[in-house]
Amino acid sequence: MAKEVIDNKIEKDTQLTAFFKICSRDEFAAGLYYHEMPNFFVYNNNKSIWVERRNKSYALERIRAVTSKNVELFYLRLLLTHKRGPKSFTDLRAVDGHVYSTFREAVKAMGLLNDEYTWKQTILEIINHTNDRRQLRATNASMLVFSSLEDQSNIWEETKDLFSSDFLHHRGLTEYNEEIYLDALDDIQENVWNCGGDRIVHYGLHPSRDGEKTTNVIRREKSYNKAKLEEEVKEKTVLLNDKQRQCYETVMARVEGDKKYRDKVIFLDAPEGTGKSFVVNLILDAVRSKGKVALAVASSGIATTVLHGGRTAHNMFKIPLMGHTEVRACSVKENSEMARLLKMTSVIVWDEVVMVNKNTITAVDITLRDILEVNSFMGGIVFVSAGDFRQVIPVVRGGGKNDELECCIKSSYFWDCLVKMELTENVRLTVNDAKNKKFAKNLLRIGTGESGYYMHFPENFGVLVKDREELVEKVYDNFEKKTPERFLL
Repeated sequence: MAKEVIDNKIEKDTQLTAFFKICSRDEFAAGLYYHEMPNFFVYNNNKSIWVERRNKSYALERIRAVTSKNVELFYLRLLLTHKRGPKSFTDLRAVDGHVYSTFREAVKAMGLLNDEYTWKQTILEIINHTNDRRQLRATNASMLVFSSLEDQSNIWEETKDLFSSDFLHHRGLTEYNEEIYLDALDDIQENVWNCGGDRIVHYGLHPSRDGEKTTNVIRREKSYNKAKLEEEVKEKTVLLNDKQRQCYETVMARVEGDKKYRDKVIFLDAPEGTGKSFVVNLILDAVRSKGKVALAVASSGIATTVLHGGRTAHNMFKIPLMGHTEVRACSVKENSEMARLLKMTSVIVWDEVVMVNKNTITAVDITLRDILEVNSFMGGIVFVSAGDFRQVIPVVRGGGKNDELECCIKSSYFWDCLVKMELTENVRLTVNDAKNKKFAKNLLRIGTGESGYYMHFPENFGVLVKDREELVEKVYDNFEKKTPERFLL
């Protein structure tokens, strides 16, 4: 019984195969397109046949939409709407007496594919309406995936400069080269993947650098203008004070691989106003000017805005959300683009590191050891962390002071391994002004707790005000007179 059911299931016609059969025996049906059949015939599901419609009223029917990503099915549907009365799949692929091996070839032979002229004119029209080359490449990727142009190689050769002009400017060059074109192709490939398409070589374009699924991750960190960065590093290096220079040279010596420095992990203790951002950005620029990869991350979104090329640590390393006692590795796959980038990395700069749970850093450490296959902290990559313990330490929901201290990096296994460096000179205040020097010194005393719960301010320390109204009034007066003062409320 089961075998008979299976046999009957196999022999049952679909609406399409039943259409082929009625076209073979009915002259009128043989003159119809497939989508016109419901106007004159009705499909009998029980008998799996088309029968003549008794009610001559007009019937509105449609063929199910098919995306061009499903190539052969898409071209089969296209043939059904342009060829009358096919008697079989073979007959459907026949054009002018020649039977083609695929539906796509048959469609091309019938001249139903978009021609290059229309495609090129569309691209030029887009260019005339936007200067955003990223948007142009994204639109082109959508056209590749959802349109029916078979080969774009000729159009690419004619328009590749237009697709790549922003990369030319970004690299600071005046002439196009193969690297610039590959940058544009990589970006097109990424957009094609995002649209659900295939490798761009299937659309007639040259393969990108590796022919694999690519992202902006590596290209973003490798596309800095080295010549411009070298000039900026030379200009800024002379502005460093003694402790800033010591920190800068210490990090760069380790990045350059100086053998006398085995320790590659540094913690920079830098209170507000001591030039921490200036130093870490100079380190990032110096490393990138040598063609090396420097990753800039911070513990908060606000802190990333002052870092050159900064991103949040959770976004960069795919750190999972964890409870304050959990320890898990990051969500970075071994063969991913992020893993490839980490293998190229020379230095990691992590700002405001004191704000995060120590297990967050542990997760990155575990991941790097695994991916780089090096059993040392951060996989042997030079690691520069910076922060200020006078500010916010990790917050533990529902926890007390002991829980917060336990989550702090000072309680971690790697704290003793960090080379501690300090910045103490407040560069935001005028160096020659005795009042400013005293203000900076007292500010540090408050942060370190040397002043206790109360602190005595001398009379000449600032302008005392009674309430907010007086504060606002004096600030406006000061602004108009252009005489900066410190106000104490």
